[in-house]
Amino acid sequence: MRRKKNNFKFTKKTHSRRGIRSCFLSVVSMAVMGYVVFDSFCHEGNGNVYLGSAGFLMMVLSAVAFAWGIKSLGEEDSFKGIPVAAVILSFVATFAWGTIYAAGFFV
Repeated sequence: MRRKKNNFKFTKKTHSRRGIRSCFLSVVSMAVMGYVVFDSFCHEGNGNVYLGSAGFLMMVLSAVAFAWGIKSLGEEDSFKGIPVAAVILSFVATFAWGTIYAAGFFV
């Protein structure tokens, strides 16, 4: 009977801390976006100043997360899965917040 050979590959690669932080901030920004949009919808579009402040802060935070995600892609000896996900999530969050912010000027 043949034994199954385990094919393990040992590397010194680590997960990028910047990438993990960027991914976490992107998820937080998108969660706050969901809350802000839902709360604004419940108040028929008449959100208070705190919702606007939270939205602007989260837009800046998602832009910072995007910058951290781009920097984490350049790190050597690190896995690229989390930084790529962080860049995509933070780009989507920044674009969505920017669209909401820009739409507020035209309405």
